[in-house]
Amino acid sequence: MGKPRLIILIRHAQSEGNKNREIHQTVPDHRVKLTPEGRKQAEAAGLKLRSLLRPDDTLHFFTSPYRRTRETTEGILNALTSSNPAPSPFPRHTIKVYEEPRLREQDFGNFQPGSQEMARMWAERAEYGHFFYRIPNGESAADAYDRVSGFNDTLWRSFGDDDFASVCVLVTHGLMTRVFLMKWYHFSVEYFEDLRNVDHCEFVVMKRSRENQKYILQNELRTWSQMRKEKAEIKEPESPIPVRKKWAGFQDGNEEDIRRRQARRQNTADFFADDMSELHQEEHNTTRSGNGRVKGSVASLDQGNGVYDANSVATQSFPRGLPTRRMPLPPRLIAPEEGRDGGGSRSGAPSRCGSDESEELSRPSAQRSMAMALHGQLEGGSSPHRARADALGDQSDIDDDDAPE
Repeated sequence: MGKPRLIILIRHAQSEGNKNREIHQTVPDHRVKLTPEGRKQAEAAGLKLRSLLRPDDTLHFFTSPYRRTRETTEGILNALTSSNPAPSPFPRHTIKVYEEPRLREQDFGNFQPGSQEMARMWAERAEYGHFFYRIPNGESAADAYDRVSGFNDTLWRSFGDDDFASVCVLVTHGLMTRVFLMKWYHFSVEYFEDLRNVDHCEFVVMKRSRENQKYILQNELRTWSQMRKEKAEIKEPESPIPVRKKWAGFQDGNEEDIRRRQARRQNTADFFADDMSELHQEEHNTTRSGNGRVKGSVASLDQGNGVYDANSVATQSFPRGLPTRRMPLPPRLIAPEEGRDGGGSRSGAPSRCGSDESEELSRPSAQRSMAMALHGQLEGGSSPHRARADALGDQSDIDDDDAPE
């Protein structure tokens, strides 16, 4: 028959060692069997192989002598020769199966040590290099390469037999699949170490070319470098929810920007500073007593509830001959009736004090009354301007950029 038209490498199905690595501490590697899921994978692989074959194809199987590879081979053959859903063109007696010890898994050294020691070994192997690192009491990938090289030579010579099959199937292990390809296609050590493992029951197909009789690899092998590149190119999806800017933490801005924004801010007291100067000048000229002491009505702070009472009176003394000094304004005025969470622009809730009555505030007398209310100059606390002043005071030290967008 000559060279087969297809060479198919199949990694064994899922084994108990793939589910639980600690099983290798008590069960020899060559006795590890398939899981129920692995048996299903083997039968599915048999149906897939059946779809790739021609009715006139003949088959030769070469399998590793490990239990998991032999059970995988049996599962493939059962599905391949089954009469369900239709009679198979590949009777079991026409298929030759060979156990080939040179296709066995890399030797990891009898019973494996505990998980902590195995983790240390894998880290050491990653640092040393997967191809040349020799497992204690076991093999390196280079050792496995030597025996696969011998098998490849034997296989190549078998192609000259007249009765050799048209399709050659190798049921082996993940590392041995990569080592076989490395030997056949002359991969470098660096490329071998970059290759990722093949999946359970994955088909690696080599198809003979009619032009030059060489075998062309039909699979695109997965590499670690390509996976890292793909991860780097993936951009995280943008959140559909807008993110609130946090200027206090200098997010989306720097410290200098914050200073400039704060410098442009003007609170309510500064807005009425001119009116207050005139008010205090009048008070200075009209209320000076004989002993040089000046008494004026100033707003005092009720420490219990944080509300400024315009009806309370505090006395401020000044030396004779010095201009009247204005009482320092408190840092924040709180509205008597706040919004749902404090009112003002920070919460986004309008104050109940009528912030949209800007026209009334624009009159000079209203502004003057407003300024006096800020400093407690109006008695009784019943003036509408007093209420507006408290409402504006609630917004006096809120940064505009801190408001929700």
